Amino acid sequence: MSKRKIISLVNLLISGFIALMVSLFFAGGTIAENYTNETFVAPEFFIILVIWGIGAIFVWIQFFKDLIPYFVISLIITWLSIPIGIQIGFYMAS
Repeated sequence: MSKRKIISLVNLLISGFIALMVSLFFAGGTIAENYTNETFVAPEFFIILVIWGIGAIFVWIQFFKDLIPYFVISLIITWLSIPIGIQIGFYMAS
């Protein structure tokens, strides 16, 4: 396996874990908002995982293509998809 493929997989694992934790935190209603007995007070924040999944598709395509400029762009897209998903989730919640 080449270094680019290993970096891509590690990037997907780390950014995917962070995207999952952030979406679970916000969907659970953070700390101050979850005063009900429900597990997910704001399920619209699971959109973070959908947006991250779209970014992960770019990395998956790059995994088979091995284009250097596309490699850097795909890594940036996966990390930018998390704050973009948070912004969309806040927009949907309000």
